[in-house]
Amino acid sequence: MRGNMIKNNNLRGGEKMAKKSGYSAGPFSVDEIGFIQIADAKVLAAVARGEIDLNRIAREELASRGLGLHGEWVGFERARKIHGLDE
Repeated sequence: MRGNMIKNNNLRGGEKMAKKSGYSAGPFSVDEIGFIQIADAKVLAAVARGEIDLNRIAREELASRGLGLHGEWVGFERARKIHGLDE
């Protein structure tokens, strides 16, 4: 299922992650992605099976904060458009 998650990531971050392993994958430290350690096993398993789209959840959260793809302030209306939530 991981292949589907990577294929559906239109930002191409998944391709970089697929080539690495462990929590050191990608440009983020363990401290920055450590929140995943407190996630319920049921939720993690659903994510691994592709039943929960973390990319969509992240886009919704960024839009609710009025932030663009790089965490910069763009305003709430523009953020919804950037993240494809006005469809």
